[in-house]
Amino acid sequence: MASIPPPPQYGLESLDRRNVVLSDGTVRTYFALPLEPPPQLRQPLPLPLPPFPARQLGPPVGLPPPTAERWAPMRPPAALLPMPAPKRKWEGQANGSVPGESSGRQQQQKPEEKRVAKQVKVETPDVDAKQLKSSFLKMVKLMNENAEQKKNYRANGKISQLKCTVCGRDSIDLHSLLNHSYYAKSAELRADHLGLHKALCVLMGWNYSVDPVHKKAYQTLSTVDAEANQGDLILWPPTVIIENTYKSKNDGQKDGMSNKEMEGKLREMGFAGASVKPLSGKDGQRSMLVKFASSLAGLNEAERLAQSLEKQGHGRAEWYRVRSVPPGADGGSNPLLVKVGAKGERTWVLYGYLATAWDLDALDLESKQNAVIKSRKELDLSE
Repeated sequence: MASIPPPPQYGLESLDRRNVVLSDGTVRTYFALPLEPPPQLRQPLPLPLPPFPARQLGPPVGLPPPTAERWAPMRPPAALLPMPAPKRKWEGQANGSVPGESSGRQQQQKPEEKRVAKQVKVETPDVDAKQLKSSFLKMVKLMNENAEQKKNYRANGKISQLKCTVCGRDSIDLHSLLNHSYYAKSAELRADHLGLHKALCVLMGWNYSVDPVHKKAYQTLSTVDAEANQGDLILWPPTVIIENTYKSKNDGQKDGMSNKEMEGKLREMGFAGASVKPLSGKDGQRSMLVKFASSLAGLNEAERLAQSLEKQGHGRAEWYRVRSVPPGADGGSNPLLVKVGAKGERTWVLYGYLATAWDLDALDLESKQNAVIKSRKELDLSE
């Protein structure tokens, strides 16, 4: 094997002699490396590289074509696959919220995801059904006896602070009050709280059979179902409210009908045996309470009277439209309230409807105290 040759000699003779003039005018001599290496240190230039071959589109010549298995990407072993981060117990819940509600921060992070309200039916296995029904009817009567309180409920607590009528707890709005009444943990007041929850939902026309977690879930109810829930709660004994109970006096002015005159009018219509009581209505209107017997037969008679007036176009809805038009001094300016005969005699048109729990605030004090709220769908005459 040939030995490595020694490096070439590099002596002072290979250095360049250079002069430099200093600031004081003297000239100094010094040695420095030459700008070009000496001949003995010069290396031959490298040979030029051959041109870069063209890229081959196929496999190298002489090699078999690659197979799918040979060129398929390798999958990492199962042990190296990324594992999802464990979810914390309360992740996805806002502080102080009930299970199922997500925080506002998470909603901002994912605005494109629409939260679907899950409808969960209300289940009360720990409360007796009869006790729950009694508490519900009691709460309905309490909220309808006070017109201001009912108005505040419908205004979502904008008039005054909302309070739970069961325990006195304050709530910022109706949604908060519904959640409190539904999730209250007091065992002794459980039935009354659930009764309040259902009474508020019926008052607002909402779905009481769905828990109050998501507003879009329990506040979604058709108008037909909402009116059916409210119309199911009637006053007991069965009562029909007759409106516009006036008569003409000899001088052409109007006067209120007496009890005997109303009883005689009812007998002409085919209804006998009902008790009549005058009632001063709102806006100077005069009404009468027609009470029937506290029995199934009495309820049938009350419903028949209300349906008879409704078929004539003189039911509840028509009365609400008519009373929005203020009558004249004698009521003759509104033909929907009084009819004028060929000889000039005036006959006031009677309107009427079956009294429900929502009419309770229009009754006098004695009638309010004696009235009982019952459900037509779940009528129990033994109570």
